[in-house]
Amino acid sequence: MEKLSLFKLNWMNFFIFQIKKTQKKIPEKGLLKTRFWKVASRAFILIITCLILFLFIPAICFADEDTQKISFDPSYILSDHTLTNWQAMTEEQVENFLKEKNGALANYRAIDIDGKEKSAGQIIYQASKRHQINPQVIITLIQKEQTLVTQQAKKPSQFDWATGFGCLDNRSPIKKFAGFSLQVDKAAWRLRYYLEHPWEFPIAKGRTTYISGVLVTPKNAATAALYNYTPHLAGNKLFWTIFQKWFREYEDSIGENSLVRAQGEKGVWLISNGEKRPFLSKTIFLLGYRFEDVKVIPKTILQKYPLGEPMTFPNFSLVKTPQGIIYLIDNGKKRQISEEMFKKIGFHPEEIIELNQQDLKILDTYEQGEPITTLWIRETLLQDKTTHGVWLVKDNYRQAIIDKIILETNFPYQKIIKVDPKELESLEIRSPLKLQDGTLIKLENKPEVYVIAQGKKLHIPNPETFEALGYSWSAVITVPEKVFNLHPSGEPIAI
Repeated sequence: MEKLSLFKLNWMNFFIFQIKKTQKKIPEKGLLKTRFWKVASRAFILIITCLILFLFIPAICFADEDTQKISFDPSYILSDHTLTNWQAMTEEQVENFLKEKNGALANYRAIDIDGKEKSAGQIIYQASKRHQINPQVIITLIQKEQTLVTQQAKKPSQFDWATGFGCLDNRSPIKKFAGFSLQVDKAAWRLRYYLEHPWEFPIAKGRTTYISGVLVTPKNAATAALYNYTPHLAGNKLFWTIFQKWFREYEDSIGENSLVRAQGEKGVWLISNGEKRPFLSKTIFLLGYRFEDVKVIPKTILQKYPLGEPMTFPNFSLVKTPQGIIYLIDNGKKRQISEEMFKKIGFHPEEIIELNQQDLKILDTYEQGEPITTLWIRETLLQDKTTHGVWLVKDNYRQAIIDKIILETNFPYQKIIKVDPKELESLEIRSPLKLQDGTLIKLENKPEVYVIAQGKKLHIPNPETFEALGYSWSAVITVPEKVFNLHPSGEPIAI
């Protein structure tokens, strides 16, 4: 039991003890009065005890030492490596795990999608191998949706909708996807499909989206895939809790974005997306981290993490070589910038990082970008004060936003800056801006629905395909013909 829970229990016991001690001090003046005070004090103890239990017992009963050390981060549920590690368990280990939990799947058998009868463990393992998705993820999905791993089924339909595939909020499940084997296969298939076609989905890595009324920006593809599968916070928090309890993605409480150093060694690493990323420069480390936050761990624990890309300069860092050349780090490129220009943009001279020889070796790995000659180093929305037209501006070019619906869909939270027409005249005009990937569209008075993917509109041929991909009908927006025609047609989606 966690220390905090014990702390609460100790205080609860102390409080009840003090009440009882007070009760003993009640004077025996008259039988009726004495009985009244005894009954009243006992009632008071009962009420207070119930209140304390109501407030504290959830923490006491459900606190888990493995999961309490790491809190749920809505923007990071699982690493990409963990989601796709289909070899995390052997077929025998899957079988043994289900038997150990002694739920409905312990001895369950069904006809698999190849027409052969198999155990639940075999069905799960084969699906994970077929689509290269971690079997632990499938097991967790089944437990999250129907609790079949630890409990006996109360009704046959729990097997039919074991992973929740094809089950839509406020709608009846899609009958063609019923059946345990099909549920397992389709769940693994859809997670893999997202990883290979992220542009076809509204929730994406690095894109801020409202989920259950909260702004969430998935940090990796795995997290985005899980939100596209279950588009609400509660379900994903339950998934995370089960997964951490059973499979513990992080050994010894090494959480996402932890700074670690192996015992007896000097190097510092950042645990990120299930990988260990080395700091090759003290300068890079000190730009955003502190040595007192580094946790020393056994070397054997660190070795379990696959090697990731070395840590680099933070985006939009200003760095200066010994020769006096100043660069702005911009999305993996080094772009030369004058002192006059960086001051116009709003940078302060104190933000310039003087590089040593070790830092220069890292700088040499960056691709050379175009010199910076404009204020608009980030994508910015500018509105012409005269025509009221809105443009997306970046560096020396601009893209017209031809309709309000594109503006509201692509930039629901971004501020628009009004400028004089002269500030726009020198910028190169490129093709109009399209709707962002994953947007579902249709024309007015026409039933056909399309998804925007890599700048093209892909026809979704039928409701079954639409719902199998987890799309929501409420997310479909009606667009005018000029917006519809802005996107060339691609191949229809087939599953």
